[in-house]
Amino acid sequence: MSSPVFDPLLQPPVEEGAGGLVKQRPEDFFVYEIPMYEPCGEGEHIYVRIRKNGVSHDDLISTVARAWGVGTRDIGFAGIKDTQAVTEQTLSIHLPGGEEQRRIDDDRIDVIWTDRHGNKLRRGHLDGNRFVVRVRSIDPLKVTGIWSRLQSLAQRGVPNAFGPQRFGRCGDNHLLGKLLLQEDWSGVAGHLADGRSGRLESRVRRDLERGTTPEVACRAISGRLRRFWNDSLQAALFNAVLKARIERDDWSRPGPGDLVWSHATRRTFLLKAEDMEDPDTCDRIDNGILVPTGPMWGRAMRAPSDDMAAFEHAVANKLDPELVSLLVDAGRSKGTRRPLAVPLNHPSAQSEMDEHGGCIMVQFELPPGAYATTVLRELLGTESAIPSSFEEG
Repeated sequence: MSSPVFDPLLQPPVEEGAGGLVKQRPEDFFVYEIPMYEPCGEGEHIYVRIRKNGVSHDDLISTVARAWGVGTRDIGFAGIKDTQAVTEQTLSIHLPGGEEQRRIDDDRIDVIWTDRHGNKLRRGHLDGNRFVVRVRSIDPLKVTGIWSRLQSLAQRGVPNAFGPQRFGRCGDNHLLGKLLLQEDWSGVAGHLADGRSGRLESRVRRDLERGTTPEVACRAISGRLRRFWNDSLQAALFNAVLKARIERDDWSRPGPGDLVWSHATRRTFLLKAEDMEDPDTCDRIDNGILVPTGPMWGRAMRAPSDDMAAFEHAVANKLDPELVSLLVDAGRSKGTRRPLAVPLNHPSAQSEMDEHGGCIMVQFELPPGAYATTVLRELLGTESAIPSSFEEG
């Protein structure tokens, strides 16, 4: 199998951490989705608060759709939650005249409440996620060091890197994204068929063995998966730019020419030299409300100043000079800007003992789209402790 075009987890090494293992069992990892708004009690959509244990996002959507007798397109959600975890989130169901309560015949899924609202839930319609993580195979007395690291992250912010889940089980979704944009069907089909497990991989391998052309075999790839591979390529380049900004120590503090993200308004604006003379702007920078953004390249991504844009292109071109033009000219996304730094709120850490032995329980909140893996990497100091099965909140 072809090797990845580059390592997508382009993050600088962290200091030696406390060690330990996470996600030894689903109940060791709890994710609570924090709603952006509450349902108003009337409207065409039923809002359903769900608690699931060890259920994938696709299985959840399919199960809820069957229970209420609707199509999966009628289901809205604010974020995708992890499979190997206990998670609580809200879904919306477009059902103008149907009954609100239905029985779900799956012991892994509980309905907490239902109510009505006027609009469908969309990605990003949440204030954030609260994580409760039990770290195993660790000396509980190390809780003091973990607490100190949490406090440091809360003060300076968290690098908003994409975690391993964005790049798939084999860590090469970004390579598949490149091959797809190049319309290199032989490359895509050969990559999928080369010893990988999964329903799609098996189908492509079987089609090739039957003499089907690679282009026809690749028609089995869903539109959703094609978009996800495109997003993975965007994410790999974003991680590279973030790493470069960390190395020059300006990843969390914007300067003139940066396209700045406001964590208060969730909007971007170009920071100019005269803005740095405004005390209110300086105060928001000091408090981590205004942070630099990095590129998620696409057809219509808003660009920073010429100097900053040149820096970002140089980082990407050093990896592969084709990638930016592929995403801009042939990509499946308009593109956007993503904050390089995110706040970590309400952190806590405590040692405890349960039926599985001693552990350290860590809690924190992150804004939408941020990965708990980045926080855990900073705390534990090792990639091997963090499974690649995490999903985005």
